[in-house]
Amino acid sequence: MRKLLFVVGIISISLSLFANGAKESGSKAKVNDDKVYKMRIATVVKGEHPWILAINDFILAVDKRTNGKVKINLQASGVLGNDASTFEDLRMGTVDFTVGGTTTITSFIPELQIFSIPYLFSNYEDFNKVVAKGSPVFRIIDESYKSRDLGVVLLALGGGGVRNVSNSLKPINTPEDMKGLKMRVPGSPLASKIWRAAGAIPSPLPWGEIYASIQTGVINTFESSISGYSSSRLFEVAPYHTGTQHQYMTSHFSMSSASLAKLPEEYKQIIIEEGAKLGTLMTKYGREKDEKILKELIDVHNVKYNEPDIQSFIDFYAGLQDELAAEVENGPKILAEIRSLIK
Repeated sequence: MRKLLFVVGIISISLSLFANGAKESGSKAKVNDDKVYKMRIATVVKGEHPWILAINDFILAVDKRTNGKVKINLQASGVLGNDASTFEDLRMGTVDFTVGGTTTITSFIPELQIFSIPYLFSNYEDFNKVVAKGSPVFRIIDESYKSRDLGVVLLALGGGGVRNVSNSLKPINTPEDMKGLKMRVPGSPLASKIWRAAGAIPSPLPWGEIYASIQTGVINTFESSISGYSSSRLFEVAPYHTGTQHQYMTSHFSMSSASLAKLPEEYKQIIIEEGAKLGTLMTKYGREKDEKILKELIDVHNVKYNEPDIQSFIDFYAGLQDELAAEVENGPKILAEIRSLIK
């Protein structure tokens, strides 16, 4: 009888140890060394754009840290669709990552419209404080992603250079010069109101349609980063480029929740860590590229660049900032957080 009890006890202990070991093994989600995870990242830009440079750094870092087990393929030039459609693809899990401008996904995340407000920032130090992962503003945007149950994860916010106004007709010097211009705007109601206030006639269009729309006369004006203006060769149809510097380009790096869930825990953490770095890199490359690209546009491509009366633009929009923020979901709260961070 004692022998039987001893045997039963040994079996019970063995089973307990086995169960605990299996539980511990499962919680660590060990990486299967034989499996390679293939993923795609979409963006609408091409060439030497800051987004492209930052994405390439991200791809190399992830490849190195996973020993080649997470392979990310860049799909640039809008081959997988425009910003809004690729964001929708993230929700369905048919695209894994996308990098794009915040203004083009405001139908999904209305709070992002806040970054359309002109002259929020006067230097990169202030901008970096606001978009940094973990800042009060970042947390509000991140919570919007989560609360709307979009199936998309916000990995980072970042820059991409300053945004200027370009057109096919004339130099712009003051807000009054915007009157009557047919202006492409992204699909953001706030963007339309911003430029309508200066007398322009807004026309919402995807980024990829700007070139042809200027050629056909549908529009004659748009605003963009210097890198975007150059990499899409928009100077060929809109040679007048005005340094309004009305916005610090704000970009998002987002990932499909379904795609993230497929990865082992170790790889998830790598993606999250390197993703946060990508946001910083977009800002860094945007800042570095602006001066170099602008010089090339003037010297090589005969772009007619002018520096406007910026103070007239700042004064014009200063009184509109609170009014514009009031039209954004959580806008007054976000604007107050921005002002608190940069005071």
